Amino acid sequence: MLDVLRRWRDEVGDTHALGAARVGLGVLLFANALRAASELKAGYFGDFFHWPVLPEALVSDRNVYAFLVMGQMLLSAFVVAGHRARGALCLSALIGLYVMLCDRLQFHNNRAALFFYSLLLSFSPCDRAFSVTTASGPLWAARLAQFQLSFIYVASGGSKLFDADWRSGRVLFERFVLFGPNAIGGGVPEKIVRWASHPDFASALAKIAIATELGLAVALWSRRARAVGLWWGVWFHLAIEISSRVEGFTWLTLTIYALFSTPDLRARKLYYDPFRRGSRMIARAVAWLDWLGRFEVKSWVPDSLRKGHSVVVIRRDGTLATGLGAAAMLARCIPVLFPFWAPLALAASFTRGGDASARS
Repeated sequence: MLDVLRRWRDEVGDTHALGAARVGLGVLLFANALRAASELKAGYFGDFFHWPVLPEALVSDRNVYAFLVMGQMLLSAFVVAGHRARGALCLSALIGLYVMLCDRLQFHNNRAALFFYSLLLSFSPCDRAFSVTTASGPLWAARLAQFQLSFIYVASGGSKLFDADWRSGRVLFERFVLFGPNAIGGGVPEKIVRWASHPDFASALAKIAIATELGLAVALWSRRARAVGLWWGVWFHLAIEISSRVEGFTWLTLTIYALFSTPDLRARKLYYDPFRRGSRMIARAVAWLDWLGRFEVKSWVPDSLRKGHSVVVIRRDGTLATGLGAAAMLARCIPVLFPFWAPLALAASFTRGGDASARS
């Protein structure tokens, strides 16, 4: 047992994904501070009913609270920019936790999770990222953040499993009725919302949700199941975001998903035809959106193998992918395209022209 703990404590690896997670947390910290500033304009919570955990004497007054909110905005900018990011993450988390201790009514699960993730990441080398060369560092803090996400899934799925109203779908049914107009406003067709508001559908969906949360807590730690688990989790949280109001929890969870990505900086190559406008646009988009640093983007002069293709992807094992195969590989590795990975991979599996057997 002690050997396992020592290996966990001393684990060292690539830190590029930590940088991507840091930027995501910085954006979410700014959004949280912006919300607090907007609420402050309507009135300071201390001037109304509040329920402090701390002694009343330690609760900030309006001026101090306004200073803390402005400080959180400034700190979030440091986090995103990567300037003294670890200290900024730590201070942002401590300020947020202090505010929740000043008033229990400020507590929300998603806010607490944001501050705890920020605190954990502040102990990681998350500022050693987005450089040309591979940066390495200790990963124990990142592993704790991963464990926190799994713990949230177990706690959420377990509480639903032992709740008869949740298992039966009654809770989801009421939620669909309550938030159905929001889904329609978000672009979901009214017929689908009406169909989803049926008790039988809510009952089936409740069981799928429970199985999903408990399954993700395990699948994210499995090399074989991780990619499918992440893809299913992305759509699971996007569906929650569309159908309910969860105040940024979706984007927070998807940000932490970056920590589960395989550390393989520039392990793949994307070659593009510099003489084709569409090919150049694809290459530029990949360079902008490849936040996890999966691809090395290069131009090439078309030869007999690459002739007729705008882009060619060389996988980690050296095999070449074109057409749908290349599109599926790009979707698997680029975060904003990842929701489309599974259908593209399925379509590519029925084609033989999408792969080339030659190696780099």
